[in-house]
Amino acid sequence: MSLDRLFVMWRRPSDGTRRIVGELWREAEGYAFAYYAQLPVGEGFTLMPEFPEHRVAPAAYRAASLFPTFAQRVPSPMRVDLVELARAWGVERLDDPLEILARSGGIQATDRLELAEHRSDEDTLERPLEMRIAGATHYDQGVLGPGDLLELKREPENIHDPLATLFVFRGDQKVGYVPRQYAAMIAHLLDAGVGLCASAVRRLSLPSDGGRWVARVSRSPSSFRSP
Repeated sequence: MSLDRLFVMWRRPSDGTRRIVGELWREAEGYAFAYYAQLPVGEGFTLMPEFPEHRVAPAAYRAASLFPTFAQRVPSPMRVDLVELARAWGVERLDDPLEILARSGGIQATDRLELAEHRSDEDTLERPLEMRIAGATHYDQGVLGPGDLLELKREPENIHDPLATLFVFRGDQKVGYVPRQYAAMIAHLLDAGVGLCASAVRRLSLPSDGGRWVARVSRSPSSFRSP
């Protein structure tokens, strides 16, 4: 399935916390980017050089081809290790730059931007979602292996975010959190009693990824059955 909209996030210098600053999406005649109305300026964020005005949708930036800010994060088709990279990231369509950005995160050592597949807070997870587990610097994710089952455990008492949900391995080992951009969606589903399944998929090996694991979250089969 084609990915047509991505979150654009910025990592706070002090602790690496990610803040959503805008969205990048595909249109019939090219691509568009818009900032969110509220930006973490007080935390150190500055507008990107290619997008110097604080434009929000529908007054988005538009271009016939992918903006250089994001295009430079897509590996050249001439790279000899392109297939290896695609496999490591879980990319199926090498001709789709948005899929590459969503799966890889588009992470570079030269800035603090990161991209991820867009899902609304009201998404019902009819289609499974892969996400990079947050908290790699605080929890031991090295215990995981591909295919390991994970439990999603709500943490409403979390003083930083009452929508927080933990990934737990083997009953009691915390390995990280649902990333901020999906926290509300996952929390709402779990709080509504929707059964969700999670498993470790792959560990990102590039140095800038910090060895984070990717988890796949989906609705449990029983949640699709009619009452």
